Amino acid sequence: MATKRKLAAMAPTEEEPVDPADELTFLALGGGNEVGRSCHIVQYKGKTVMLDAGMHPAYDGIAALPFYDEFDLSTVDILLITHFHMDHAASLPYVLAKTNFHGRIFMTHPTKAIYKWLISDSVRVQNTYSSSDQRTSLFTEAEHLETFTQIEAIDYHTTHTISSIRITPYPAGHVLGAAMYLIEIAGLNILFTGDYSREEDRHLIPAEVPKGVKIDVLITESTFGIAQHIPRLERETALMKSITSVLNRGGRALLPVFALGRAQELLLILDEYWSKHPEYQKIPIYYASNLARKCMVVYQTYISAMNDNIKRIFRERMAQAESA
Repeated sequence: MATKRKLAAMAPTEEEPVDPADELTFLALGGGNEVGRSCHIVQYKGKTVMLDAGMHPAYDGIAALPFYDEFDLSTVDILLITHFHMDHAASLPYVLAKTNFHGRIFMTHPTKAIYKWLISDSVRVQNTYSSSDQRTSLFTEAEHLETFTQIEAIDYHTTHTISSIRITPYPAGHVLGAAMYLIEIAGLNILFTGDYSREEDRHLIPAEVPKGVKIDVLITESTFGIAQHIPRLERETALMKSITSVLNRGGRALLPVFALGRAQELLLILDEYWSKHPEYQKIPIYYASNLARKCMVVYQTYISAMNDNIKRIFRERMAQAESA
């Protein structure tokens, strides 16, 4: 026989006050409702994690930085860099040399290696412009190299505990060394994706979803969150049609792309097409980027971080070189 509940039991009760330390707070110092200068702050249970330290490509000087003066960086326990692109990592030397940040910094081994060359190239460009129009550089080459030694490189799937914060990097696709971070604070699992790709390309594995872990909070990039992408095969076919159309007329195809990530992927697309079409094999492909050429050594070093196709090609070419 059903019993009738008392009305008092159904009446709303006053909410108990919540300890601020029990609330998870998220603050976008940059990269919120914009593309560029990514930098986010996550706080929970008295712990503070900073995610990325980028610069905005459309601005110069201080205006390009995240709003660092809006937060006390001395309270940050750890800073996690997801990948080497400028909008995610370029203001790191400024943070380490010019602010009161005292935490520890982590990124993957490939990211650290490429970051070093990329920031050095950025300083050179800054100095070129600052000397011509009196703009002040945000940091010097010496400051970059000095702060570089503070960066700790870690491997995918390895868990590290810092001040009771557990972090584990996972492959994110996107570019070599890019990482998603699983962050555990007092039993709460937070996954920060950074820029990621779930589509396997010519040289990278797709982003890996952590297995056997309940994600309580997902913080994800959303640059193309509502975009419908044209299938990859269609895009590649259209690209090669445009290139070969120029070549067939006796012309030269100039392809301006990002020096790191896009350039390597494009070279692999061209290499595959050339290998299947002997009529183009006498046409040389020029790789006009000193920065990309330097960083190619890093790509060769971290073949293990690439997909099975690249590993197979690398083994075959190494075997051919040894037998030659």
